[in-house]
Amino acid sequence: MITPTSDSARVLGQIARGEVRAGAEGAREIAARHEAAYGSAFVSPDVPAGEIRFTGHPATLISGWHYTELAPDYYGHVFMQIGGWLPEGWPSENTPAGTARMDYAHLHGRAIPRDLNVQVSTKGYGGPRRFIKVQWRKDGAA
Repeated sequence: MITPTSDSARVLGQIARGEVRAGAEGAREIAARHEAAYGSAFVSPDVPAGEIRFTGHPATLISGWHYTELAPDYYGHVFMQIGGWLPEGWPSENTPAGTARMDYAHLHGRAIPRDLNVQVSTKGYGGPRRFIKVQWRKDGAA
């Protein structure tokens, strides 16, 4: 009888052999290839900055934002996500981390629910700006 290889073992093997790029360096390499091939074809300079306000923190503008419905998780829960770039030099203490209350988010052309409990994370990618992700359950459950 043949025992199939688990997905995790298969992917880890592909990473070890160099068949799949992973991590920050791989992401930078892929982004550089994409930009060289397509330029800014997928970046719209016409999208105005969005604004997000968390309880107890000043409102902030985000650029290059996206508003996405994520695939269902293991339990079938669907999450919504706002992602975008914080302004250069934006202080970390002005952005919550972990669970927070999002008072509102203004994104041009999108209707975003207000007063939600959300999960917030930020990440730097080697430059002076950081990327923020804000996620919540689509049905509004905590």
